[in-house]
Amino acid sequence: MGSGKSTVGRILSSLLGCGFTDLDEYIGAKIGRSPAQILREDGEVRFRAIEAEALRDLVTMHQLTGKDTVIALGGGTIMTVSLRRLILEDTICVYLQAAEESLRDRIGSADDRPLACERFTERLHERLPVYEKAAIMVATDGKSPEEVADEIRLELKKRTGNEL
Repeated sequence: MGSGKSTVGRILSSLLGCGFTDLDEYIGAKIGRSPAQILREDGEVRFRAIEAEALRDLVTMHQLTGKDTVIALGGGTIMTVSLRRLILEDTICVYLQAAEESLRDRIGSADDRPLACERFTERLHERLPVYEKAAIMVATDGKSPEEVADEIRLELKKRTGNEL
């Protein structure tokens, strides 16, 4: 949360000439309630189940169409074991790495991020070992979203051999 996934994802999809989906926005459109509402009203367990179904839909769509897309995941998405396998094995996962202080500054006390303050440090440290399994890790501190997106584009070009 606060790493710039949505912002960088939009820029990266433009650089790559492919689609972009923010998983939280997709869930909101599909369910008719924002992730924040779902979390408040139904709890995190229910939200994670909805999130899992939504991500599986998106990956299946990609597999059926063959069209590349950039998907901005929620910070906890990869913590669901079945999704972790899907993300790490069936996609090129990118971890936008930022210092804890930077993340805290970026998220502030946003009301639309119910899990932002709740056990923030603990959640971050629980998640780091999983985040670090990503195929690509890009440090974001001190870089613009455009610089981060271009760094990812170059890394993808190296990994895939495609001219991106």
